[in-house]
Amino acid sequence: MGTKKSTSIQEDMHPADVVAALHKRGTSLRKIARENGYSHIQRVLTSPWLAAEQLVARALDKKPEDLWPSRYVNPSDRVLAFRQTRKIAVTMPFKRRQTTPAGGV
Repeated sequence: MGTKKSTSIQEDMHPADVVAALHKRGTSLRKIARENGYSHIQRVLTSPWLAAEQLVARALDKKPEDLWPSRYVNPSDRVLAFRQTRKIAVTMPFKRRQTTPAGGV
């Protein structure tokens, strides 16, 4: 009698394993985020975020459902994730104003 429960649903990839796999490929969540106009995407490790899931999966040459199968079991969950993703504003770096030198032209 073992303590490990078996499930018919494949488990999601552990967040630390996702980060390690990215590092093995010479990238990181931060780098992926910045290359795609986001300030950060770490939240994708623990909660659904359609756009970030796709970015991370692409960096690992996988499909998002291979990394997080539990998020893709119910198609209506994906519709909700898509709606939430569309409402997230992309955070762009702050642009500094051009200043003229003191007493300058």
